[in-house]
Amino acid sequence: MKKFILGIFIGVVLILLFTYLGGGSALKTVGEKTIEVGERVEVYEQALKDATQGLLTKKGEGAKETTQEKDIKK
Repeated sequence: MKKFILGIFIGVVLILLFTYLGGGSALKTVGEKTIEVGERVEVYEQALKDATQGLLTKKGEGAKETTQEKDIKK
């Protein structure tokens, strides 16, 4: 029980220190940077999807060609 009350007390003290020392502006800065990184990741994600989609379609075409070649040989 003592540890629980001590944990609550320490949590309240940390929240007050965070607020007093300008935690809001720090969170705002971190949020802006996170948005920038997220936009960059979206670009990479789209490029990766395009590349893998191209590979999958080429792989699918290759399988069709081998099937057609087998049919011709028969």
